[in-house]
Amino acid sequence: MNNFILIQALGILTLILFVASLQQRKKETFLLLQITGTVLFIAQYLMTNRITAALLFTVVLIRGVVFYVYKKKNLQPSRIVLVAFLGIIAISTYFSWQNVLSIMPLIATSAKTWGTWQDNMKWLRKTSLLSQSCMIVYNLSAGMYTGALTEVCNLTSTVIAMRRYDVCKGEG
Repeated sequence: MNNFILIQALGILTLILFVASLQQRKKETFLLLQITGTVLFIAQYLMTNRITAALLFTVVLIRGVVFYVYKKKNLQPSRIVLVAFLGIIAISTYFSWQNVLSIMPLIATSAKTWGTWQDNMKWLRKTSLLSQSCMIVYNLSAGMYTGALTEVCNLTSTVIAMRRYDVCKGEG
């Protein structure tokens, strides 16, 4: 029971970090909050024995750090960097496959990798919708109820941010 409570507590902290990240105007701040939340998600996936998601979110963590460094240097990662991350995601999924639900983090991390690679927050928010939808299903299957709640809140926050920045102000 203590493990369950710890998993859900980590989920609450993750929820706060991810919701806050999605309301950021600057990509650097978005990435820092996402990196911190990703570390907590990795811990949750390890605690629930969801190896595919733990491995893919480790790739997401590395991706976040790499993309953050690029952004701080005011550079765009090359297509080679994008393809390398997508390849690592595919290979990691292949070697850690647990069941058909393993497809959900594959789709989620691939979509979010492409979206994060873009230098356009509007596209990042669009790919986030797909990613969050997949992870709601996956987290529920793992018994990570606060993780699923995090993704529901992320989804809601993304829609709000899309309305706030993309629709009302025409920002791209």
